[in-house]
Amino acid sequence: MVDQNPKRSGEPPVWLMFGAGGTVSAIFFPVVILIIGLLLPFGLVDAHNLITFAYSWIGKLVILVLTIFPMWCGLHRIHHGMHDLKVHVPAGGFIFYGLAIIYTVWVLFAVINL
Repeated sequence: MVDQNPKRSGEPPVWLMFGAGGTVSAIFFPVVILIIGLLLPFGLVDAHNLITFAYSWIGKLVILVLTIFPMWCGLHRIHHGMHDLKVHVPAGGFIFYGLAIIYTVWVLFAVINL
């Protein structure tokens, strides 16, 4: 028999942020490493152009996406990795996801004031 009133879970929004963070990391971090790690030191990209881009609204959006989503992914991995290693932190979900929320708010204020 199928339960007609299943228990609600708070995991879907967290898994959404986890998936977004993994996708952003996989797709965009190689480009960021190429630009900041190779093109900028060799003088192929002007630092003034990167700073100008960072102050534009699209640059701020890029900074938000490249910082917030991977942090959610990382903290989610740490939370579940500790569970897999049988290290059970009391209220671990609140701690790790709370840290992700605090980090998100902090980055939002920092980028808005940029």
